[in-house]
Amino acid sequence: MYSNTNSVILAHAPDYYVNLIAPKELSDEEINEFHSNLREVMLYIKYSKNKTTLNKVVKEDIKFQNMERQAEVINVVTESKLKYPKKKGDVNMCLAIQQMREESKIKGAIMVCKDLGVSLTETIRRIAEMFQLSESESSETVKQYW
Repeated sequence: MYSNTNSVILAHAPDYYVNLIAPKELSDEEINEFHSNLREVMLYIKYSKNKTTLNKVVKEDIKFQNMERQAEVINVVTESKLKYPKKKGDVNMCLAIQQMREESKIKGAIMVCKDLGVSLTETIRRIAEMFQLSESESSETVKQYW
């Protein structure tokens, strides 16, 4: 298998079998066979490109209310940019998705203001007003996307 590989490197690379799972190719019934939080990770990955179905799954499945560190796996695999507390404990995926949506709305509003030539100062004021943010929160957020 590694015929063209340097023997020094090869000595450090065990030849293990790897089983790959393609969540989008599995039925929900097959995914439900997983009895750990991997089940929720697989469902999230499967529906990550279909926001309507993803929202339905996350809202209806009680197990999404109290996920542990799998939220970090979901972020890495799907590039969702979900926000969750960095301390130990459970993550409410519904809340994380709502926060992601809110941030997308704010980012969109900032980009529109910028495209329309609204000044940075005025954009900060408008974003604070529209999204009930403090001036410092608004300033930090606007500068992040400006």
